Amino acid sequence: MDGKLRLSFLDQTGLGLMLSIGATWTPRGSGCQFEIPTRWGSNGRINLMGCLTLDSAVTRLDVRELNGNCTGEQVIEFLDTFAQRCDPQRWTVVVLDNAPFHKGAALRQRIPHWETLGLYLRYLPPYAPMLNLIEAVWRRLKGFLLPRRCYDTVAELRKALYAALTILDAQFI
Repeated sequence: MDGKLRLSFLDQTGLGLMLSIGATWTPRGSGCQFEIPTRWGSNGRINLMGCLTLDSAVTRLDVRELNGNCTGEQVIEFLDTFAQRCDPQRWTVVVLDNAPFHKGAALRQRIPHWETLGLYLRYLPPYAPMLNLIEAVWRRLKGFLLPRRCYDTVAELRKALYAALTILDAQFI
């Protein structure tokens, strides 16, 4: 082992035709709350899985668009693809949160195989999303890089999303 470690942070995010507002303000004491209408349902969403990797001075973002909601099977497929780039002589530690699809029985069965490839899984403490560095990438993507807050079609949202991911130099795996 050469002592070098690759640290990766894996998580999922979803985007709808109407992107949520991250923060706003109202006059003190007004207690104003706004109801934001939803108009997309499950067919009007794009879900992504991504892994932010820190390797010496290099940062890499790998993403994959998901079919529907995230499942344990999709996490396994993503990690199988990700593990193909690992070096058994170096440790690649992937940090995950405690979502049920990150801890299923089928995923746990794959861990010994991934470890032979140099990929090791570690979990964040419960309720600690602030420790997952990819959350900052998702905030930047949704809060700054997407040019509009509302999209008329999923195709329009996907086009804007892929342009934003290009700015982030994301690699599709």
